[in-house]
Amino acid sequence: MFEEYLEDAYYFAVEAKEKSDEREAKRYYRASVFYAASALEAFVSYISGILIQEGLQPYEIALLTDKKFHLSKGRFELSEIFELHGIEDKIKFLFYKHNPSFDFEHYIAWSQFIEFKDFRNAITHPIHEEDEIDIGDYQKKIRMGLAAVIEIIDCLCKEIIGKPLRQRIRDLTL
Repeated sequence: MFEEYLEDAYYFAVEAKEKSDEREAKRYYRASVFYAASALEAFVSYISGILIQEGLQPYEIALLTDKKFHLSKGRFELSEIFELHGIEDKIKFLFYKHNPSFDFEHYIAWSQFIEFKDFRNAITHPIHEEDEIDIGDYQKKIRMGLAAVIEIIDCLCKEIIGKPLRQRIRDLTL
């Protein structure tokens, strides 16, 4: 499903560029942003399912599945209680699990993803009643964000599965 979301993000960004009406273009850009962010979350869920089947510690499963890992009667247990864990923590765990020396500080796609996530959060939880974001900012953020999301997914595919993301998905550049 994550590949379809990436294709949808690309589709909506391309459509947005072709719109002459700013309100309509922003509508398409927002859809593109939401699809790109959702693609990464869907990928993390997908790859988490694979890793859980291969065997993880209960606290690792708790992190990846948004469950609570707690002390009960002197023993640590994985519970069915929902406890939200941030996408950044999940991604970092996935990288570190397969490459303990992974360098996030110098990984450009990571800083671009964080900037993109902040942008997505700003349009998901707007402060102003009207969309005051410049159309050029939408273009810049989705171009950078989609590229970062694809790069992170591709890198995780190589680290965990041992092969890259499909070429047709890696080619989705704006």
